[in-house]
Amino acid sequence: MPPSTIPKAFLSWKLLLLVIALSTPAPYDTSTSLVLPAPTTLLQSLLEKLTRWDAIYFVKVAHRGYANEQEWAFGYGFVKAVCAFHWALSPALKYMDLPQPYDYALSAVLLANLAHALSTAVLYALTREVFPSNRKLPLVASLLHVISPAGLFLSAPYSESLFALLSFSGLYCYVRGHVIVAGVWMFLATMVRSNGLLNGAVFLLDFWRVGWGFVAGVEGRGWRAVGRVVGLGIGGLLVGTGLAFPQWLAYGRYCLVVAGTGELRSWCDDTVPSIYLFVQERYWNVGLFRYWAIPNVPLFLIATPALIVLMCSSIWAIYGGAGPVVRKLAIPQILLAVMALLTYHVQIITRLSSGCVVWYWWVACMICAGDARAKWIVHWMVCYTLVQGVLFAGFLPPA
Repeated sequence: MPPSTIPKAFLSWKLLLLVIALSTPAPYDTSTSLVLPAPTTLLQSLLEKLTRWDAIYFVKVAHRGYANEQEWAFGYGFVKAVCAFHWALSPALKYMDLPQPYDYALSAVLLANLAHALSTAVLYALTREVFPSNRKLPLVASLLHVISPAGLFLSAPYSESLFALLSFSGLYCYVRGHVIVAGVWMFLATMVRSNGLLNGAVFLLDFWRVGWGFVAGVEGRGWRAVGRVVGLGIGGLLVGTGLAFPQWLAYGRYCLVVAGTGELRSWCDDTVPSIYLFVQERYWNVGLFRYWAIPNVPLFLIATPALIVLMCSSIWAIYGGAGPVVRKLAIPQILLAVMALLTYHVQIITRLSSGCVVWYWWVACMICAGDARAKWIVHWMVCYTLVQGVLFAGFLPPA
């Protein structure tokens, strides 16, 4: 199949999911009506169907800024990207005369779909770079990303597709040896989603290896060796800054501005003050083993296939001879799977997995090798995504 197959498959898959969303009956939950007025056109009906769960927060915050403390749980980078996209589209949006904040919902949906399309192209280029001798693998991996189990979340006002684009771009630059540029991309990715911080493990591992080699004299001690150590250090710091910067902004608003008034929030006095960690724990009960409760067993079952795929593909990368680059890139993926199992609302792993690359390569390698396991994985991806599309548009869990 030629590379032109990717955009054709992408458009066909998106059209199918959008038809499913439009065809879904009235939602179980009416929270969207608190943000969007009742739809009066087909476009507004589609946007209303796509503005579910966290998307309500993203659209609301993009429209009027961060007003409430709990809203800081939702990626600062994605909100600002939506605002920038809205500004770029403002002439067309004024012509369309959409009632607010439908204009922000449309901007977020267009941004999400554009980012998903571009991320398939970047994944194609990244796969060619990592597996130069396998011409079929880049196409198969990109097609797998098209039908990712994240499904309708990659078309809705959600941050997953933009995160995938920025993360894949960072990994591409990293593989090409441009570590500081990679750090910039991953800084942006971490601004969009906090789990982008896990990409810093790749920099940390290489920084330790190269730094130790420099000290021991194995890597040499010339300017080139110094440049490698410094570049890796800067790249890693940039990844961490992507998480720290929004925390610094929130600290200035809630801690510095009201200092001395006796109204400081409790998290302001933490050793490492983080509004993100605070609101996740306070409002969503996120924490170690907090999700391990009997009522959540169905959600663990829903997440099990994604967790198995992530774990098995990481083991393949680390112990299966996939190469040193793939082995390093498996580290953020396995960390994400472990954190989802122990700490997160576990069902979100089906959409967070869309920003990992190693499992796409594992499944793609099995497809190219005719491994029967790949057939079952692809069947799961397609079936889960179709069912999830109905549940998402109907405002039903999981989300």
